[in-house]
Amino acid sequence: MPVFTRLRDDVMTLTVDGDYTANELRRVAFNAFESVELPTRLLILLDMSGAAGVMLKSVDEMKAAGAIFGAFRDRITGVGVVVAADAHPLFADDSPFVQEAGLPARPCHSHADARAWLGGEAPA
Repeated sequence: MPVFTRLRDDVMTLTVDGDYTANELRRVAFNAFESVELPTRLLILLDMSGAAGVMLKSVDEMKAAGAIFGAFRDRITGVGVVVAADAHPLFADDSPFVQEAGLPARPCHSHADARAWLGGEAPA
């Protein structure tokens, strides 16, 4: 399965590896976000570093991905996205992903960068 989750230190890591569909991302994310074991306020580290075809996603596909997180904006306080530098604009403040999510988000180069932003700049 190319989409999976892991919770560590109150940060939900959602990893996308290889080819994936918006439906698969939605199914895995919704199952994770609806878990009773999660904290009521949640930080998300979206790891797209191994995802295939991110740059080929349409505006509608990026909006659909943002809507997954937007559906839980009452629980999610920030999304740090680990992604290749050329894909950073897809997750920038003015991107369809962020506008649809309605959440603070930041494209990052590494897990360490994303965790630093989530711990230091994401709203609590």
